Amino acid sequence: MGSSRNLTLYVDLLSQPCRAVTIFCSGMIDDDDDDDEDARVNEIEADVQIVSLWKKETREPPFLAINPLGQVPAIDDGGFTLSESHTIMRYLAATRTVADHWYPEDLEKRACVDRVLDWQFGNLHRDVAQFLVHRELAPLLGRTKNPTLAAEAEDSLKQSLKTMETVWLKDSPFLAGGSQPSIADISSACQLQQLKVLDKEEPGALLAPYEKVKAWMVAVEDFTAPYFVDAHGVLEKVAKIFEDRRKSEAEAEAEVETAPKL
Repeated sequence: MGSSRNLTLYVDLLSQPCRAVTIFCSGMIDDDDDDDEDARVNEIEADVQIVSLWKKETREPPFLAINPLGQVPAIDDGGFTLSESHTIMRYLAATRTVADHWYPEDLEKRACVDRVLDWQFGNLHRDVAQFLVHRELAPLLGRTKNPTLAAEAEDSLKQSLKTMETVWLKDSPFLAGGSQPSIADISSACQLQQLKVLDKEEPGALLAPYEKVKAWMVAVEDFTAPYFVDAHGVLEKVAKIFEDRRKSEAEAEAEVETAPKL
């Protein structure tokens, strides 16, 4: 199904749900490059508007008119506004011309995608978010890092990774059982990419026991290339900021330890 409506996408790529929608819509973005159509993920165009979370632009009246909840991502499709990343991708799959594997018309296959999306939000999304908050992000939120809660969240995250390895990826290369990715794969892969704000070696160490998860991550990135890497470019910058902060904290602690005792 096609649509002649003008689609506007409101995102901040610091947000995992925004990156998921952006990657799904990468083939939709009108970049004035008519010679690159064969590389598109989907044949739909969108006007992308960046709404800064850091600058609290999601709380300003112009954006609140789009989404009263003040959250990104959101879309305006010819006057019809919508929020929530999974709902947006479902809607675009239904109203635009996209490959069937993203959100199948077959109701049983579609239910399998929805099942993974529901599981992901209640498990993987929660586990990654809690782990990163208590391990790394707490100071940005005006809170103190909590090693105990971080350890608990890490254990829960490992259980989610085990579920991916032994259930969702047991008999197929992608989460919903298909031979090609669905919107559930994009959403989940973007969630795991959040771990890049940790020490460089740590994401690899967390994923090391899960061979199928690692192969799946590579498969999703390859299938959506170059958009997956492009959308996560901002995350690389954030990771560098945290790396520099960790170094500064370590140097400060070393100075305290070596300071002469009075």
